[in-house]
Amino acid sequence: MQSTGAATSGGWGALGRVKAMKGKLRDGKPVFGAWLSLNDPAAAEILARTGFDFLLIDMEHGPWDLVTLQHTLMGFNGTDTVPVVRVPWNDHVRIKQVLDMGVEGIMAPMVRTVEECRDLVRACRYPPVGARGFGPRRASNYYRNIEDYVAAANEALFVMPQIEDIATLDVLDEFLAVPGIDAVAIGPNDLSGTTGLFRQHQHPTNKGALDTIIAKAKKAGVPVSLGINTKPADQRALIERGVLILTTTSDLELLAAGSRQSLEANRQAIA
Repeated sequence: MQSTGAATSGGWGALGRVKAMKGKLRDGKPVFGAWLSLNDPAAAEILARTGFDFLLIDMEHGPWDLVTLQHTLMGFNGTDTVPVVRVPWNDHVRIKQVLDMGVEGIMAPMVRTVEECRDLVRACRYPPVGARGFGPRRASNYYRNIEDYVAAANEALFVMPQIEDIATLDVLDEFLAVPGIDAVAIGPNDLSGTTGLFRQHQHPTNKGALDTIIAKAKKAGVPVSLGINTKPADQRALIERGVLILTTTSDLELLAAGSRQSLEANRQAIA
């Protein structure tokens, strides 16, 4: 089927918004995002219309199934915000399913080895460079923009393995050189679990591991995400180090903190 040219805004067809985000990163510019933890399409719509470069949909720890994911993705319609999914695992089948729904970026947890990193890239790319099965129904605007999507998908889709095992540092240079990755994320909590110093983030072993990943990634020209939210006061220093993918908040955090602040402010007002 030929492209009709209809309904091409907000990511349909030629994947314009994810191309724009990747262009910023190639130019050394930071991109800002937030986590989606609640599988309510309204939360996605509210945050996608805020102006974030991307939102990270957390299927690893969140309650999404494929149906609720598709509903969530509709909240991105007409926006320039890129939907990126952290899949439950580096699983070829699940990656195929969410890409076919129109997800434009994949973050895979616990990618430990160079071969696992290559497997992730293969799962996100059509042949001959990958092994992604063909059936991009919603991703291609229900086949109305099929040729545009296929022509752009291999180059445009955003691929980010998550480093969460201290053993990966032994092969880090080769890992960062895997063709087809656009960035790496760190998982400080799970990474600390593999050092035997769980959540002791200021311990020299854990802090040194993070510093090594950030420094080597910058040298290799690979943008970094810390995988956790960071504060406004920290952003400039992180950007200078090469941490260009910055998550600032989450729907869950905004709801929990905002509701508490509202209650406390009203209680104080009548005290």
